[in-house]
Amino acid sequence: MKIFGGKRFLIYGDGASGRAARAAIRRRGGKAKIYSDLGGRFVEPSGEYDTAIISPGVAPTHPVYEFCRTRGIRITGEAALGFSLADCDIVGVTGTNGKTTTVRLLASMLGGTACGNIGYPITSAVDKNAAGPLVCELSSFQLYNADGIAPKIAVITNVDLDHIDWHGSAEEYYKCKCNIASNMRDGYLILGENVPIKALSTLSTGATVLHCSKSKVTGGAYLRDGYFCFDGKRVCAVDYCRLAGEHNIDNALCAVAAAKCMGADNRKILGALCSAEPAPHRLSRVGVFGGKEWIDDSKSTNVSSCLAAVSMVAESGRSICLIVGGRDKKLDFDSLFGALDSRVTTVIAMGESAQILRDSGVKLGRRVTVVDGLAAAVTAAASSGAEVVLLSPACASFDEFKNYAERGEVFKALAGNIDKK
Repeated sequence: MKIFGGKRFLIYGDGASGRAARAAIRRRGGKAKIYSDLGGRFVEPSGEYDTAIISPGVAPTHPVYEFCRTRGIRITGEAALGFSLADCDIVGVTGTNGKTTTVRLLASMLGGTACGNIGYPITSAVDKNAAGPLVCELSSFQLYNADGIAPKIAVITNVDLDHIDWHGSAEEYYKCKCNIASNMRDGYLILGENVPIKALSTLSTGATVLHCSKSKVTGGAYLRDGYFCFDGKRVCAVDYCRLAGEHNIDNALCAVAAAKCMGADNRKILGALCSAEPAPHRLSRVGVFGGKEWIDDSKSTNVSSCLAAVSMVAESGRSICLIVGGRDKKLDFDSLFGALDSRVTTVIAMGESAQILRDSGVKLGRRVTVVDGLAAAVTAAASSGAEVVLLSPACASFDEFKNYAERGEVFKALAGNIDKK
């Protein structure tokens, strides 16, 4: 295949998505060169290029954007490239929380392939002729460069404030979430129950919009008499869903609605719900060490996901030591401490955002212990009087780790060593 006919691509960012984009372009006759920051400084590309593929981790304020604009270089992203190359149906899923869970459920319901922001680049899935349809997790970073992204079915699981440090404002963050459907001329946009009207102010789409609800009959999926329902018909009993928590019922509703729009059989949907497992580092039980239960929720990188985790753990009635902190994303931590369950008896704040978290806690009557990093947080938690230790940071991991998965693995190792000391 020579569909790129010698066109020249500048790829900025040498992570998995950048490398996957380069491979896909070269396989189709294009020329591609990867650049990335060196020592935290912009490396100016040399030569002439038709298109720039900028990795999702590169913020809009990065000099590479101005470099491309002043030279008339078209800007896109790896996700958009993957959409343009795919010859199968694509379902796109975004949202502040619940994206990975919904993508995994949907891929199972449809017999498709989960890809995108979960760690498997879309272009890699396309190049390996992965089983279709593709079910793509799309972050707000990926949707910043959304030209060409037009799924057959789009899902917005929920929207809360997140990544304000990257986007610059709540309005820009909301806009990027809405971009998942901005290029759709038909198909369906599934909206979860917790998508506020203000987050949809920029929504413009040709898709038919369907809402999901736990409390009323809607055009999307809804609950009635203990069943997931769609289009006035029962799909399967809610009790079949193995994923615990109200937030996972919301995720399941989004997945059911999208699956039915794709024509999925009820037996496939039931099978997926019966066999569902939580995503790694999402409310994952580590074990009992030092007389306490340890729970890894490193995937929690914002306030709403942290509060959901606390709510789940608090259902047991046990006292909780909550570990929070990491890289600050300019979120409102007052809303965290204002809604924190009374069963949280100890709060430990770590990393770059520790002092900001402490200040918010003190303002709202919460005592917060400040430590330098995760190792110190685990040591402090081990000596707390709480029955459960929950790592649910409500912050990004990049001050100390390369990603939330590494943070979770280190937490598990540290907890596992407590009884060996």
